Amino acid sequence: MFKRIALFIDKMDCKPRLPVISLLLLGVLATHPVFYSCSDKAIGADGTVIAEFEWNGKHHITLEEMLQEIGELPEYKQRQYQDKSGLETYMLLMAESRLILNLARDQKLNEDAEILKKVQDYLHELMVKRITTQEVDDKLALTEADYMAYYEAHKEDYIRPAQVRLLCLTLLNEERADEVSAEIKAGKDIAEAAQELSDRGELVGPGANAASPGDTDYFSRDSYPPGTEPFLDAAFTAEIGQVHDDVIEVEVQGQKYYMMFRKDEARDEYQKPFEDEDVRKSVARKAEREKREVLMAAWVKQLRERAEVKTYIDRIPEAEPEEPVESEEPEAEPVETEPEE
Repeated sequence: MFKRIALFIDKMDCKPRLPVISLLLLGVLATHPVFYSCSDKAIGADGTVIAEFEWNGKHHITLEEMLQEIGELPEYKQRQYQDKSGLETYMLLMAESRLILNLARDQKLNEDAEILKKVQDYLHELMVKRITTQEVDDKLALTEADYMAYYEAHKEDYIRPAQVRLLCLTLLNEERADEVSAEIKAGKDIAEAAQELSDRGELVGPGANAASPGDTDYFSRDSYPPGTEPFLDAAFTAEIGQVHDDVIEVEVQGQKYYMMFRKDEARDEYQKPFEDEDVRKSVARKAEREKREVLMAAWVKQLRERAEVKTYIDRIPEAEPEEPVESEEPEAEPVETEPEE
């Protein structure tokens, strides 16, 4: 508890300062600095006293307590308290937290029902976590053979699909797209057209990378949303180096795009090997999660059978159907239009 309060203050970026609590300590701390020569240390029954205060009796903070608390912090936090200045800061935080805790006790907050319930809930959470660790996690031991078996059973998850790479021009204006297409057919280099369109801020979608105008990088058939099928079909059937300068119209979520491209590269479907670092990490993570779920289900089933658990679903009332929310705005009248001649 002391440590939590100290860490809470620390997280708020507290530095040594002079509030009322600190002023109460200054006199004491001035006569009990953190480090003396060995012969001058105040050695108590519980260790080297580095701070003390009066609050319904004498209270001590020892060097050993402080070092133990600091040693339990995350490494990045421990680095803040490595030198004498940092240790002095932590000592002050410990003292302040204990003063606050004593004040809370004086106000009987240790008997507060809401606090006690949260303590009980947290205790239960810790107990469940500990017993689950003992009965499930500690038994989660997979071998290299287990990982390989998982990989073999899920090889389809580790296939890189066929991919292509294009120099692509994607525009929003159909007339502008037709103009550019005509220029390319007349002999203009498509890469030059991509650079010009990028400089004008006209490129969108695939190929809109300003650092490399027109470059789509590698993509597969599932890289783009529904509506782009005409573009994808053309991209995957074109020959390497082929300029598809005819404008391809696609529509995605009601927005039309006009596209032209040159196919620069292609690579076939590829089965990623188990030895691949990313594959192995993924396999290990998923195999362990799968094994944990199996162990957990078996353990819980055993507990249910041991306790002869009975359930009475029929005693649970049906949920009340939600009433439809009426729209406050009246429905728009249909618009009549004259037929075109």
